[in-house]
Amino acid sequence: MDSNNKSIQWLDSLRTLAMLGVIVIHVSTPTVKMIYGKNMEYWWIGNVLDSAVRFAVPLFLMLSGATLLGKDYKLGDYYRKRFSRVLVPFLFWLAVYWVYRWMVLLPKVQPHGVQAVVQWGVNLFLKEGVSKHFWYIYMILFIYIFVPFLGRGLRRLSGKVIGFILLGWVILAVASKSLHLNLYSWSGDYGSKAFAYFLHSGYLVLGYYLGRFTVVSGRIRVLAAVVFVLSVLVSAGLTCLFSREGHGLDLSMYGYLNLNTIVQAVAIFLWVKDTGIKNKQVAGVQRTISNYSYGIYLAHVLILGVFFNNGIFWTMAHPLISLPLVTLMTLVASFVVIYILRKIPLGKYISG
Repeated sequence: MDSNNKSIQWLDSLRTLAMLGVIVIHVSTPTVKMIYGKNMEYWWIGNVLDSAVRFAVPLFLMLSGATLLGKDYKLGDYYRKRFSRVLVPFLFWLAVYWVYRWMVLLPKVQPHGVQAVVQWGVNLFLKEGVSKHFWYIYMILFIYIFVPFLGRGLRRLSGKVIGFILLGWVILAVASKSLHLNLYSWSGDYGSKAFAYFLHSGYLVLGYYLGRFTVVSGRIRVLAAVVFVLSVLVSAGLTCLFSREGHGLDLSMYGYLNLNTIVQAVAIFLWVKDTGIKNKQVAGVQRTISNYSYGIYLAHVLILGVFFNNGIFWTMAHPLISLPLVTLMTLVASFVVIYILRKIPLGKYISG
């Protein structure tokens, strides 16, 4: 998720799209969950928007694969740089979210006293990792441990062999669809969590493969755009169909290991790969979002929480207006917070 010092524009484009996609997911999913069966016009807006950005988390993983797996590392330097860039800011924000979650509790349930607060904090961690969006950080920290060895192994293989490995990964991911994979809590079932991390690591291999072995022609780019649009229609349509048949909201098509999501992530990667932006202002904004993407990811859920507590939510207007507006406000506010943090002494080490 953290961007490289040497900016490559199409990588910045993908990282920006991934960051925007994550925010859109967290803004639009409440719409999908809250009004199914009540206001289907609004529900469809949220459903289509949510279906259009399922690539977001897979794309972050693919970018890590495309930028990290092709290099050879001195292990000491690698772990020091990678974990100082990812772990240190995460620990800071982990503490921030702990404090924030305590502050927004109702007075009657808010714990007081060192022992009570510590017990509450431990329970919050065990239940949902403090904040549910941190599941990705726990996972990527785990995956980063193995990146030097995974990259070393992949670089010895031909593109054809890696293609077969990816085919096996897709089959395994689809076959595991019915399994309950533990991603959020730390209260046990660690085998399930490790297996989920393993399955998600396939996206790194996919990013490495597409980055190294694919040449995108104009024809392939058009095809990728068409496939992306079809993936959105498939996700939105089947979400509605499965929900009707199951007599309740079914969000299985939104899964990151769903075949349709894998196809969507490949399509957006190929659509954008090797493209450039001629407008300097647009390119500059995109490069800035890319550079701040990790910090924005860490901060944006807290910003959404503050907005919600002050009535800034998708319900404040028609979702065609409220969803893009809240997304933009969240992006800008998160950026401002990280920008200010980076300006204070030592802030660059904790901001993300």
